[in-house]
Parts: sequence; structure tokens; C-alpha cells
Amino acid sequence: MTWSLGEIEGLARKAARGGGFDWGLAEEAGKAVRWLASLGLPGPEALDALLATYDRRPLGRMRPLDTAAPVWQAAGGMLCPIATGAALCDMAAEATLQAEITLAECAFPLLLLSFVAGAAEDADHALNVTWDGATFAFAADLRGTAPVPLAPAGRAVIRRGAAADLPLPTCQLRYDLDSATAARLGALAQRTYAPDTAASRLSGAGAGLRDND
Repeated sequence: MTWSLGEIEGLARKAARGGGFDWGLAEEAGKAVRWLASLGLPGPEALDALLATYDRRPLGRMRPLDTAAPVWQAAGGMLCPIATGAALCDMAAEATLQAEITLAECAFPLLLLSFVAGAAEDADHALNVTWDGATFAFAADLRGTAPVPLAPAGRAVIRRGAAADLPLPTCQLRYDLDSATAARLGALAQRTYAPDTAASRLSGAGAGLRDND
């Protein structure tokens, strides 16, 4: 079934919130997934896999511990691409972004892309990001390729510089979303409608990536 980009963003935002993100990061997740879908990249599928893989993992253990360090790591070992991307954009906006950052281990690094694009725009210089065979560059335009876009994890490197020899993606206004993926994201979105009672908490409503340690 084809979905409009607005529908994709709304579903992703609510699913992220139902999966345990606070509303601010859920908004960022929705925008990231829409951005990917607009380029024909599997953003909804990546978010679905992220939320399924790390359901009930405290988000506090997946945030970067020290963003001033050249290598970003998380207390729990695996970095969340949404929280990490948001931190990256904050640093770019504050003009404190390093020339090169290594993410020791990032879950579903495809979800980083819109944040790197935003950081390049905020910092006003070209950036590129690589992980396990994937390379994307953000300058006057976006270029890149990911042989395995749904790679579950990777060591990603973000550095200054462009890459004019990479292919240009094709933009689109709608996205073909598999019914099974839509159903799983929809089930997470339903958690946002559940009353916050003892019974709903025991049944799992709002569990997922909890923002605590």
C-alpha cells in the first residue's frame, strides 16, 4: 500500500512515542523516517526494526556518553541513532562539531542520515558518513549509497568533506509500505492511546526504549 509522506511521518512519530521515546525525540524520529522515505530509502522499516530489537531497553543507556570525545559510545554499548543524531545536530547548531566523529557502534545507522544532513546545513560545511560499505555525502546536494540499508548495527564515521562521484537518489512523494511493517508500527502507535494505569503499564503500554538508566 502506498502512503503519503505525511502519513509516514505521523505513523513513525506515534510508533516511536509508543516505543518509549519522549515526544521530542519521537518528533525527530518521524522527521527522519519521512526524510528517508522521500528518497526511497527504508526509513519505516529501519524504525520498525530498531523499536522491535531494543524494546524495553532504557534509552539512557543508548545515548552518547561524551559528545566532546572523538569516539562516541553508549553506556549500554549500542548507540541509538535518533538520540545520537539529535546530539549531532545540537553540536552543529552550537558550532562545536568536531571535524571527525566515530560512533563506536550505532544501531540501524541508516536512521542517522537526516541528522547528518541537518548538521551539514547548520554547520555550513560538507559532511559525509560511512559505515560497513555505505557512504553518503551532504554538500550542495545529497549523494550516497547503502548496499545493505537495513544493517542492524555498524561503526559509523562522520567527517568533513564531499563525494561528488556518489550516485544521486531519486525523490518521491509517496512510499510503498509493507502491510506487516505498517501493522507493527501501528500497534506501537496504539500504545500512545492507552491510559497510563498500573494495568496498562504491566501489559507493556509505553514500555520500549524508556528514557532512564
